[in-house]
Amino acid sequence: MEKMALFSVLIILACLHVHSVRSAIGSTEINCVRGSNIVVGSISEGYEGDVEIITNIGPYDRLYLEPHMSYNVLTMLELVYSAGDSNATVRTIRPLDAEEIKKDYTYLTYHVTCFNGPKNSRIVNVMDVNDNPPIFQSKTYNTTLLKSTIQGSEVLKVTAIDKDITEGNNRVSYSILPPVPADFTIVGNGGIILIKHLNYNSTQYIFTVLARDAGGLNDTATVTITIEHFAFDVCLYNALIGEKQVGRLDITPEDLHAHLHDGHTSSSKPVVYSITSVIPSEFQNNFKMENPKYGTISVTTALGREGIEKIVVFIQATLQDDASKTANAVVLVTIV
Repeated sequence: MEKMALFSVLIILACLHVHSVRSAIGSTEINCVRGSNIVVGSISEGYEGDVEIITNIGPYDRLYLEPHMSYNVLTMLELVYSAGDSNATVRTIRPLDAEEIKKDYTYLTYHVTCFNGPKNSRIVNVMDVNDNPPIFQSKTYNTTLLKSTIQGSEVLKVTAIDKDITEGNNRVSYSILPPVPADFTIVGNGGIILIKHLNYNSTQYIFTVLARDAGGLNDTATVTITIEHFAFDVCLYNALIGEKQVGRLDITPEDLHAHLHDGHTSSSKPVVYSITSVIPSEFQNNFKMENPKYGTISVTTALGREGIEKIVVFIQATLQDDASKTANAVVLVTIV
């Protein structure tokens, strides 16, 4: 009875052992006279085990493994062989990585070389597996928008890289996770698009974007969009001046002043003021921005009424360190 039980255990162990051994991808014969070029076969990346069983090794042949096209092959494969053996095995040192292999060449290639003899070239096709998730280049993306940003503008672009080597495995799609802001959407290249005119009361949006590949592997990042409003404190200013008077305009209800604010705080960043146009246009040269930093305007040549009682001067304020941020106002000059 004990012998029978022991026999059963030995059979089970033998079966388990056979099941765990992975057969080689291919079996080849060495040719130390003319050499050979052989495609060993195909295997999915991540494979560990015997790659090639080499037979027909003569008693005086001496073999060694060397790179061919795949320059880093000796960090992946080794030749198990002793002088005088009739068989040898090429096996992995570590799991095969398609991305690493295909940086050098399309296939895993190597030579089994006969000492003082020809090379036997081998090719193994290591097929890409979707084993890499897309990874965002940054975990947080931040940008600032003017409230006047045009609907349809791309306001930010997020990027996730999938290291898988084949297009089917490294294609990335993007989406915004709920709660999705009503004012923004994301398109195929990771661009975040403003789809509605920004609400005056909105000051900041924070949401999560998802990058996903065809196999469902994914990564997330946080997007923060802060809304700023660059504007004059007053849209319409007034000034009075005599028809023969020159000098600085006395502007009401206050001096020209534009500033940047995000709904909570105002910025003291430097602003440059300029005159963009004058109506009627023949009075364009009568006005000068005396001090662009403070928005003081001067009349350099007497206006003379000539039937004109009012002149409109259009003013633009530009943020000194960001010319894309501008604001506009009007000064209505009355000639008395």
